[in-house]
Amino acid sequence: MANLFSEVNFQEVLNNPDFKDDSVREVIILPILKALGYSESNIIRSKTLQHPFLKIGSKKRPVNLVPDYVLKVANNSAWVLDDKSVDQ
Repeated sequence: MANLFSEVNFQEVLNNPDFKDDSVREVIILPILKALGYSESNIIRSKTLQHPFLKIGSKKRPVNLVPDYVLKVANNSAWVLDDKSVDQ
């Protein structure tokens, strides 16, 4: 995993205003997930999830969240991952 980012110039990434969260997702996060052994079938992108604990106001209205990744382990959703751009 030490050579995972050998071709990424992080100084250039930090100074590039066009390197936003979608770039972080594909250039940084996806290689890490692949190196950890996740395959495309275990990576779900932008799945709408209903928050189990949050309600808005006094009426019961669902609160939906859309994380960048839902990762599956043993064919079950195990954890969620939300990326940010490099300046956040």
